[in-house]
Amino acid sequence: MIQYDVAKLALPPLPSALTIAGPTNSTVQFPNSNPYNIIGNDVPYDPVNNCGGGAARPAIGTIQDAADPSTGKTALQVASDSRNNIINALPSGRTGNYTGADSCSPDVQNVNNKVNSNLSSVEGLNSLVQEIQHSVTTTYGDNPTISSFGTVANPQVTVVDGDLTFGPGSGAGILLVTGKLTLSGTFTFTGSIYVIGKGQVVAGGGGSGQITGGVVVANIGDNTGCPNSPCYTTNPTDKSLLPKLGTPTYDWSGGGGNGIQYSSCALKAALGAANFTVIARREITY
Repeated sequence: MIQYDVAKLALPPLPSALTIAGPTNSTVQFPNSNPYNIIGNDVPYDPVNNCGGGAARPAIGTIQDAADPSTGKTALQVASDSRNNIINALPSGRTGNYTGADSCSPDVQNVNNKVNSNLSSVEGLNSLVQEIQHSVTTTYGDNPTISSFGTVANPQVTVVDGDLTFGPGSGAGILLVTGKLTLSGTFTFTGSIYVIGKGQVVAGGGGSGQITGGVVVANIGDNTGCPNSPCYTTNPTDKSLLPKLGTPTYDWSGGGGNGIQYSSCALKAALGAANFTVIARREITY
């Protein structure tokens, strides 16, 4: 008799509504549009689904995995530099649109010591990519033409090995993009979005939409020589990893009424969309 042990996907808790891993430098831009906001306060408690109303998260959290020998700064100090880069990138007069765990405005924090290695290292983030791939509902290649990734009533685990342009459209569950995620027009997504690999999020102006749940952006893939050579973006394997977190891109410089709202309810429902995966197999003699 063959016995299998199976388990549901277990993802690390998100430390913020938007989590950016790696040195940001000048690769972050935010819109001057007043309706745009990032909110780390959890949605109100939902007694039917027994979720919501939990502890607030920072609106934006930064993570860094390596010290900078050239300056003598520790990983925590480098993450703080990324935090300051993000604050400086926020448009004047819009800092009140980024609220969350603390009363500071904007609520942008270094969350290095609030996460485990699954979010704070190249190897951990790569393991997270593989875990999601093993629990996937649907996998797409580079630049698929799709506008729906499940619904709130029927969330899905969707993986795009490559770039994705999303919007107009809607989706729910878990979305993993290993290339560049381009957001445009009116769109909604309920659940968790992981842009891990190339680590690029670019959003155009106009339209309106909402991400309810949480977003993680991280550059961990060595894409040297692409598209002619194997690269992490379209072939995410252990052989194509950067030695440390690379520079991610979060460019939401367009206008519109878009934003991110942290929601423990949406994240809980997203995990329920994952398929069971085999974690052990044994042959039993009787």
